[in-house]
Amino acid sequence: MSRECGGMTKTNIINAALRLFVTRGYNSVSLIDVANEVGITKGGIYHYFSSKDALLQTSMHYLLERLEDKYAELLSVKYSTKEVLTALLVERTLERYAKDLLGVEGDGRVDCIHFVIEIMSKFPDIQERMEQGRITICEAFAGKIEDAIKQGELKPGLDSYSLAASIMAMVNGQVALGRSFQSPEMRARMMESMWQLIAA
Repeated sequence: MSRECGGMTKTNIINAALRLFVTRGYNSVSLIDVANEVGITKGGIYHYFSSKDALLQTSMHYLLERLEDKYAELLSVKYSTKEVLTALLVERTLERYAKDLLGVEGDGRVDCIHFVIEIMSKFPDIQERMEQGRITICEAFAGKIEDAIKQGELKPGLDSYSLAASIMAMVNGQVALGRSFQSPEMRARMMESMWQLIAA
């Protein structure tokens, strides 16, 4: 097997595992389920991963790195703060990106919140990695807000770090509120309310 082919198989295993974990829950998924999803034998998974836990560890690092890269792209200078808020709160860019990355089609249910809660107590190192990632994103977001204040896009005197944390909490919390809060109209209203509070 070529190195390129092997790398593709490993990536396919990671994506398939994550897809199953976030749609069905970590405890409900076996390595046989992952193998069937990829179209290989269980032994093919053991070629790359020593256990389901090892697969989870690698998969989570893979997912977190890509989500952090997507956040970094959104927070780049080419987007205004309002465009970033619209992408996060209204268009759900991160959720759509994750679904595309994992191959979850249409309105397929992605339950990252319950998946994360399920694994955090069992894998404290993943929890620590996630927390460090959130801090890094929050710091970058705070920098974006500070620049927006200097440019007159946002009100002077805002606490950039706590505002960044509040926006991130709002993004993560939207899903937890339930379906009645998920309509495009409701998400747009939430975003506009936030914007009215912080815009210059």
